[in-house]
Amino acid sequence: MKWITPIVLIVICIMLSCSPRNELKPPTNPYDPDNPDYELPHASVIGEVDYGEVIDTSAVTIIWQGNETAYEFSYRYDLDIVETDWSVWTRDTSVTLRYLDEGNYQFDIKARTNQTVPVEGDANSFHFSVDAVKGPAVRCFPIYQSISVGQESEIEIIAEEVDSLMGAEVHLTFNPAIIRVKSVAYSPFLYEDLANGVSFKEIDNVNGTVDMVVVRSSGSEPTVSGTGAIAILEIEALSAGSTDIEINTSVFKDRNNDLIDVTQRINGIIVVE
Repeated sequence: MKWITPIVLIVICIMLSCSPRNELKPPTNPYDPDNPDYELPHASVIGEVDYGEVIDTSAVTIIWQGNETAYEFSYRYDLDIVETDWSVWTRDTSVTLRYLDEGNYQFDIKARTNQTVPVEGDANSFHFSVDAVKGPAVRCFPIYQSISVGQESEIEIIAEEVDSLMGAEVHLTFNPAIIRVKSVAYSPFLYEDLANGVSFKEIDNVNGTVDMVVVRSSGSEPTVSGTGAIAILEIEALSAGSTDIEINTSVFKDRNNDLIDVTQRINGIIVVE
């Protein structure tokens, strides 16, 4: 019976060579693209603000979360056609957006991995709207802007949610050491042209004041309703610092020369760097 032992050993070796224990297992590293469960890094918005929600404040906190491969995040937010740059990469999972103007916003968030050569995933978009100003009102647009010394920019004076507006008088103040107002142009929302309106404007870059009066006297419609720009100010940054564009006085009148009650006045802020 001694001859049986070698045969048994050969059979055992053949069986072991065919054992499934020698088959390669799929990778389990979540960062390995060959892993069947691999996902590109991504992030999505969670929290108190719902998709498409209309908020009634000019500040909002956006919270997001990432998947297993997400390590850092970058975001940006756009108002209609105005697009901001992507933020620096951060480990934070929330941001508070302040000085939001009226309108529709798109918040984009993307993520990347924690690798020597990071892998970046596609951005996800989240939409919301801001309706913080209840008319009739007058406001500066944008509420906040940051510019450099020597740079020129614009700020609009907006009539918000007006009904049958025929004339407007607005008085502004600013710090003349920080900016100067180069010009004031009236918008066709209220002022069509010289033949169909009366206007007055005075810029004082010594004392930091702008006085504006515009009346719609005729034209296609004797009054206007809704939301639109009364005037557009062209400004130039003179020195570093910040200044309010303060709406000191605003008077709205209808076609009967009766006062329209202005419920809110929203100032602007300009930071010069």
